[in-house]
Amino acid sequence: MRRSVASRSAWILAAGGALAVAAVGVAAKASLDAKETALTRKGFPYVKGELLVKTTSKASLERFAAQEGIGMLVERQAITEGTGGSWHKVKFDSEESMQEAYDAASKVEGVVHVEPNYIYSINLGGPKQPPGGDSKGPDYVDVPALPTEPKDDPELSKLYGLQKIKAADAWKIQKGSANVVVADIDTGIDYNHPDLINNVWRNPKEIPGNDKDDDNNGFKDDIVGYDFRDKDARPFDDNQHGSHTSGTIAATGGNGIGISGVAQRASIMGLRFLGGAQGSGSSEDAILAIEYATANGAQIMSNSWGGGAYSQALFDVIKKASDKGILFVAAAGNSAQNIDKTATYPAGYDLPNIISVAATDSSDKLASFSNYGAKKVALAAPGANIFSTVPGGKYAQFSGTSMACPHVAGAAAVVKAAFPSFKAKELIEALTSSVDELPGLKDKVSTGGRLNVAKALENAANILAR
Repeated sequence: MRRSVASRSAWILAAGGALAVAAVGVAAKASLDAKETALTRKGFPYVKGELLVKTTSKASLERFAAQEGIGMLVERQAITEGTGGSWHKVKFDSEESMQEAYDAASKVEGVVHVEPNYIYSINLGGPKQPPGGDSKGPDYVDVPALPTEPKDDPELSKLYGLQKIKAADAWKIQKGSANVVVADIDTGIDYNHPDLINNVWRNPKEIPGNDKDDDNNGFKDDIVGYDFRDKDARPFDDNQHGSHTSGTIAATGGNGIGISGVAQRASIMGLRFLGGAQGSGSSEDAILAIEYATANGAQIMSNSWGGGAYSQALFDVIKKASDKGILFVAAAGNSAQNIDKTATYPAGYDLPNIISVAATDSSDKLASFSNYGAKKVALAAPGANIFSTVPGGKYAQFSGTSMACPHVAGAAAVVKAAFPSFKAKELIEALTSSVDELPGLKDKVSTGGRLNVAKALENAANILAR
């Protein structure tokens, strides 16, 4: 029997044991085309007519598709495999068919979990939003040689955040290393930006432009990363956000151009799943980006995005990264709320490799927009009025926990360069045991303090010596 429109609007609130879908938190902004999106009763945006389904076998997926009354389309896209089953995206010919499928899932042997294909967005605070642009990536240009002797970066004085976290003191010990791969999972990256190009990750096993998957990783011509939103190998930034976060992580230091990131040397893997003027993307594409980073050598992931909806599929893929010791840095969000009480994800997941970051301003106060949480948020970092790289060889100033998160990712890259054996556990300990405690952060973040990368290097040496 078909349900009324009113009952279908609440379908995601249904719960059935392992099939229950968590519905807590604050909704992300749905900036995909309105025709492509819908909202749950709690206000969480998702892609119309799409579910993510976890099954124990392909046969159980087909049994699910064969249920009477389900208008499932042909597409059954495999996303990721993990403990207890595989995740697939399935599409439906209507929202009504999607409701019927959800109700039928609990009756099908081997269907472990079902949830919407949620939408997440960039964590940008304040009134200024970066404009959208063209996501069609330009050709790669040749990587220029760095100066034989370091040159002063002329805009470095504009980065109060580096002064707060004692980056210059850290650089006397360790500036970073190209051997440390940081996946910036975001709106993409201007991989030709003069201040980023030398620190952009290059896939050593892939031959550019031959339309072949030379390294057999499932992706053709993925030279600097991949665009999971538009499904191509040019993850160019159409929003400014990803290039901005990349610059804070590791804009090239000492090249005589612009600024420096927290890490003056690193390899930034550009992974685009967000885009458009508001910087949104689906949980499916986020999962594919995290899966790619895990499989292709990333040691640190920087994630300046989030939303309110709990996704078991997203949790599972971050856990896979955790099992490999990969650090997952997450922005706490910009709703000025306690995420211990009102959750937001991925910052709120209870996984040992996640370090969640609040934002401070130039006065070392918790930024007015920043989320916080004495349990879920580990530390704070500068995130208000941060100057960094944007596409076209330019620079701009943005605010948000989006800007705080890459400070911590860059700091982790510096520590990782000095102590290559460190995994997520040791990196988190080094970062959280070395904060500068601040009165305004007491009971707001678990450490009560703001990032100090110089102290983190000192503490890392003590951790190694144990």
